[in-house]
Amino acid sequence: MEKKRVNASYKDGTNQVKLDIAFFGWEEDAIHYVYSPGLDLTGYGHTKEEAKQSFEDVLEEFIRFTHTKKTIFKELENLGWAVNKRKKKVIAPDFEKLLTDNEHFNDLYKTKSLLKEKSSIHLELA
Repeated sequence: MEKKRVNASYKDGTNQVKLDIAFFGWEEDAIHYVYSPGLDLTGYGHTKEEAKQSFEDVLEEFIRFTHTKKTIFKELENLGWAVNKRKKKVIAPDFEKLLTDNEHFNDLYKTKSLLKEKSSIHLELA
C-alpha cells in the first residue's frame, strides 16, 4: 500500500479552493486506485500516474460542483467534517472516526493493509 499526498485547486474567477490531502493508493487486478477516505472519492487507471490524475479530476469536479450548487459545506458535514461556515473553514474527520463511520474505508483498511496517517485537512473558500 502506497500513501501519497495530492494538491488540488479550483478557481472560478472569484472563489478559490486549495487542498493538500492525504490519500491511499493500491493495485488490484492490474488496475491502480487512489482513494481519499475523508472525501470518499476514488480515482483509477492502468498506471499510478493515471490513477492519481483520475483522482485529481474527480476531486476538482467534486469541489466545482458542490461549490457551484452551494452544497460544499453540507456535503463535507455529511462526510463527518467539522464545518465553520462563517469563517469558511473545515477540518477533516480524524482517522479513527473515518474507520468507524466509513464502511468502505474500514473494509479497505482490513483487506488491503492500508497505512495509517493522521492529518488535519483545511479547506478555505475565499
